[in-house]
Amino acid sequence: MGNTYKIFFRTNIKATKSLQKLHDCLKQLNVKHWAYDFQEFLLTLTSELSDFTRIQLALRSAGYVCHFVKLENMNETNRVSLS
Repeated sequence: MGNTYKIFFRTNIKATKSLQKLHDCLKQLNVKHWAYDFQEFLLTLTSELSDFTRIQLALRSAGYVCHFVKLENMNETNRVSLS
């Protein structure tokens, strides 16, 4: 079993962009779980893919403006964080 990562992006999802479109984009990247905080404009993903730049590129290609915040390795007891 591979490592699982929690990846955070700051993004402002406009009303014109549907959450279904976001879901479809993330599904293509095998993102298992995701949540969006409308107050903090924070997109949180759980994935086995540690390459956040690939995820960020796919989101930008789908029309979302997003900025990487941090990545946490959920399998390590110390939970290494990269910001």
